[in-house]
Amino acid sequence: MKKYVLSLLIIPSLAFSYESEFSIDYWTAIPHGYLKKGSTKLALKETLKLQTAKDFGGKIIFKEHEESNLPNIVFMYTPVKFESSAVANRTFSFRDITVNNGEEFEATLDITSYDLGLLWDVGHLKEKTEDRLDFRAGFSIRYIERNFEIKTNTNEAKEKHKDLKPMLDIEAEVEVLPVHQELRAEIILEAQGYTNGNEYLFDIIDSIRMNYKNIFGEFGYRVEKYKMADDVKKVSASGIFWSLGIHF
Repeated sequence: MKKYVLSLLIIPSLAFSYESEFSIDYWTAIPHGYLKKGSTKLALKETLKLQTAKDFGGKIIFKEHEESNLPNIVFMYTPVKFESSAVANRTFSFRDITVNNGEEFEATLDITSYDLGLLWDVGHLKEKTEDRLDFRAGFSIRYIERNFEIKTNTNEAKEKHKDLKPMLDIEAEVEVLPVHQELRAEIILEAQGYTNGNEYLFDIIDSIRMNYKNIFGEFGYRVEKYKMADDVKKVSASGIFWSLGIHF
């Protein structure tokens, strides 16, 4: 799937009606929650000993000009890979593999997301407030690949799942420090959500962004929460993230 991320860089130009923004993100995500398979329940930190993930992602945004009524187009790539190499503190089983108390094992939980979203300006606040306040709402489609693997010196088990989920999206920006025309600071809140019966998926980012000419940097906190009907039960990833990008 990574080749599809690279292909976004050669999307036909939308310059006639859009501004472009490209960024690289670095997220230190802490795992919480548990996996469940039948009657087996595996806590990510206590049982599987999964460690904090440190992964690079990316985002491409085509922003509509203020005078147009077109939506912003957002492409986002978010990998989260939790890994461990540890000694079991209790005996547990998953599918056909049993890990005995005191036995060495390795575990990996890899959750990779690809988003395509459309967001519309609400009330043309950016124009009315001279770029000090902006609010957008819309929807996105998230493709998710979830891979879990656990192995010992003698055996291993794997689970793979793929999902395509519709998400509702909102974004809000507030300018807090108009230092001068070329240097601005903003507080940004981004939220995506999906729920259906016993399933849900939430992704929330709160950050502060500094813009200088065509370069920007973000620093904030991100939380993803999953509850899926097939294998993932109340799994969350949360932690600090950094972002660096350009816009033109």
